[in-house]
Amino acid sequence: MNWREAGGAGGVRFAAPPEEVADFQGRGVDGSAYLPRGGILFKDADGDPWWVIFQETPGTDPRHTHVRGDVLACTATHDELVHVRVLAADVLQVDADAAFRQDAPVSLEDAADVAARIPRPG
Repeated sequence: MNWREAGGAGGVRFAAPPEEVADFQGRGVDGSAYLPRGGILFKDADGDPWWVIFQETPGTDPRHTHVRGDVLACTATHDELVHVRVLAADVLQVDADAAFRQDAPVSLEDAADVAARIPRPG
């Protein structure tokens, strides 16, 4: 698993290939990270660190204004498989980005609450 700064956008991306991801139907993760105030990782109630990312639906044209995807929470423990929780499925990136900007969650539980309120298209 790794994180990297997205070229040009100034954002942070998180990625893990399928062989490093557990319980996600053989899929890897690669998405734009949402950042809590003052850091890169969200902590859960036990103090464990998590990435919260938006991952585009495969085959989506990122130049399109209505990019769909999922908001995922990914474990951030090194030397272990990445575990993934789907916080919001099949949402528009513009709506997810707006929700995270407006509510500025600071914990994983806050992020899950924000994701639960993202409008679902259709």
